Amino acid sequence: MRGMDRSLLPRRPAALAALFVGLAAASHAQAASRVPPMPSDFANWQTVPIGDGIYAFIAPDGVTPIVSGNSTVIIGDSSVLVVDAGQFPSVARAQIAAIRKLTPKPVRYVVNTHWHPDHWLGNAAYAAAYPGVSFIATRTTREMALTKAMPFIDTTYATRTLDVVTKMVAGGKHQDGTPYTAAERQYYEYALPQFKEYAAELATVHPVVPDLLFSDTLTVMLGKREVRVMFLGRANTGGDAVVYVPDAKVLITGDLVVHPYPYAIGSFIGEWIDVMKRLEAIDAAVIVPGHGAVEHDGRYLQMVTALLESLRTQVGAAAQQGLTLAETRKRVDFGAFRTQFCGDDSWCRFGFDGVFVGPGVARAYREAKEGRLADEN
Repeated sequence: MRGMDRSLLPRRPAALAALFVGLAAASHAQAASRVPPMPSDFANWQTVPIGDGIYAFIAPDGVTPIVSGNSTVIIGDSSVLVVDAGQFPSVARAQIAAIRKLTPKPVRYVVNTHWHPDHWLGNAAYAAAYPGVSFIATRTTREMALTKAMPFIDTTYATRTLDVVTKMVAGGKHQDGTPYTAAERQYYEYALPQFKEYAAELATVHPVVPDLLFSDTLTVMLGKREVRVMFLGRANTGGDAVVYVPDAKVLITGDLVVHPYPYAIGSFIGEWIDVMKRLEAIDAAVIVPGHGAVEHDGRYLQMVTALLESLRTQVGAAAQQGLTLAETRKRVDFGAFRTQFCGDDSWCRFGFDGVFVGPGVARAYREAKEGRLADEN
């Protein structure tokens, strides 16, 4: 989920089920110029061949209230490994049907790159289709899936939030009485059918959390094909895993890299910069982000790194001068980056401010004041 005034939502953790937080920070955005496709509709997904026996299921860009992550299928000599299972059980089942058309080999492993449910709620569909499949993740990801993620995957959460959004749309105003902008109204109106669909999907979910855990690196052999699953440090979350296929030079990043802009909710900004530089050092010819189109060079990774560095530098300087968080928000300037990432797409700009700038400034400010953070709030 993604964005709205926190005080209007049912009580929940700051990070997300599908990232529905913080877009009140984008209240001065222009009216959205387009309405992106629903990620829950498999017709809106693309199957992209990215290497010998490797396919990416690419979801629509993650700019809507309810999102779902990309999935990648790696076919080896003896079995198959899938990276991320998505948020919608119906989509996961459609992807399994697509995999069976690609190969008769069984899926033996599913990697969950991090704890956000739009990357693992589909696990149950794989468990049903492939008995004995193992779900790989860091220990932190498993722990967060069992704790922080749980409020997001209860139908009560979706139905209560749907009720809140319905009242917001009907009222048309913020709590302070100011009317919604055209962009905000369009965004919240778009949230209504998405949350209805999300609630229906949650009613079918039996959570299956990761059961094969690793700390630094896990090598999986799919017959002769080697797949490396790595933890490079805390970044977007505290347990981000990346996957690398050496023979095809394919790198799968999870939400360390997201198009068209990064998500900074609950993230570890300074450490994320270090992890991005480690990513850039990997010899990758193809990069599959957590959301968005396949990349074929490192330019977008470099854009994300530069954005994060600017965030840390600007916020750190403001904090050092003794500015409050509210004063810091007024001081920072991401205008050039907003244009670089979004161009004149006002729906993208709305999300850039709400999902990156808003929470990112808060996290960077806390890091500047407190040092290394221990939570994802």
